[in-house]
Amino acid sequence: MNILLADQVRALLSKNTIQKQISRRGLIHEITYTAPSPGTYDQQWFWDSCLHSLVWSELGEQSRAIQEIASLILGMDEKQFIPHMIFWKKIKNIYWWIFDKLYPTDLYSELIQPPLIGYTIQSLVEKGTEFEKEIIESVLSHYNYLAKVRDPEKMNLISIIHPWESGLDSSPKFDLELTNKRLMRFHQWKRMRSLLKESAKYEWNQEIIAKKSTFRVKCVLTNTLYAFGMEAFSEVLSKYNFKDAAKELKEKSRAVLDSLIQNSWNEKEELFFDINLNASENKQIHVNTIAALLPLMLDIPKDIKDSLITHLTNKTEYWSAYPVPTVSMNELSFNPNNIQLLWRGPTWVNTNFFIWKGLKKHKEKSLADEIAQKTRELVEKSGFREFYNPITGEGGGATNFGWSTLILLMK
Repeated sequence: MNILLADQVRALLSKNTIQKQISRRGLIHEITYTAPSPGTYDQQWFWDSCLHSLVWSELGEQSRAIQEIASLILGMDEKQFIPHMIFWKKIKNIYWWIFDKLYPTDLYSELIQPPLIGYTIQSLVEKGTEFEKEIIESVLSHYNYLAKVRDPEKMNLISIIHPWESGLDSSPKFDLELTNKRLMRFHQWKRMRSLLKESAKYEWNQEIIAKKSTFRVKCVLTNTLYAFGMEAFSEVLSKYNFKDAAKELKEKSRAVLDSLIQNSWNEKEELFFDINLNASENKQIHVNTIAALLPLMLDIPKDIKDSLITHLTNKTEYWSAYPVPTVSMNELSFNPNNIQLLWRGPTWVNTNFFIWKGLKKHKEKSLADEIAQKTRELVEKSGFREFYNPITGEGGGATNFGWSTLILLMK
């Protein structure tokens, strides 16, 4: 381990740590989590905490890694799923009045995020970490909820009902009816709010939303991490003697991969595309974003793996000076400087980490090493930023950004 880098990472995550006492289910609990970037992002986000936990574990701070997950589980309250945001800090700012006030409670959101948690727990267990049975059962509940409630079409792919659920926010693949609109930022924010209002009108009843929502998408990134997380968590369930559940989750993981290949893989373009369930025809959303490459994390056939790597290493698509941009450089919507709408071009460390994991899985060592090196150069050049310009390496967005410390694992 690079000692200097490890010290920098520890200092950042420690500075971003929030601790407080909260009341849940009639008991007082001490919660501890890592805010993505205090002052900009103060609450606990689901997939951020899954990634922060991995870094704490890499630092040898196993108890701190567990706290990150335990705080997420507390945020479930009486729900079957873990929300994408937990409002541990009561901040009634303009953002809260515009968006968060539309949730039925001020405790948490009613949305999900990419279900990476199974992989996080499996990684910690591999290092000898022990979890309480309640946490294992809660995570299993989360995956069972997704399979039961978020796939009414029985496609073995879960649906998202809001772009925020993908974690990719304003990615151009979600433009849909907004494509070619002027004042895109205004229309994006208006749509984000209108979708929350729509779900609130249906009292957040997922059965009704699944039939009536104006945004129903089978997202490649979400389903890749769904399959990836379930496969990893099945190993944890076996260790904790949940044999039947382990077998079922492993089978579900395989079924998700098979469905991605059947429904999202495009033979002509040799990429994976999201599926728009509200489209009458041509349901694949033909926008080339980094999500199209993420099934590299799964046990895809060699010919598909080779095709994805061809796109990854194409200098007109993803092989920029500082790869991997989150939108292909030959897409009209590619904007490496966009700091007002997220995920429309800049390089992010978390998606680089996912691509790196996939390349390592498929024994593409030299390519994985090159992405790791380029990602290190970004951090050395611009610090731990929210995202980076893939052409110049200039940092953008929030500073002291938590999951950019994932570079510590990319070795």
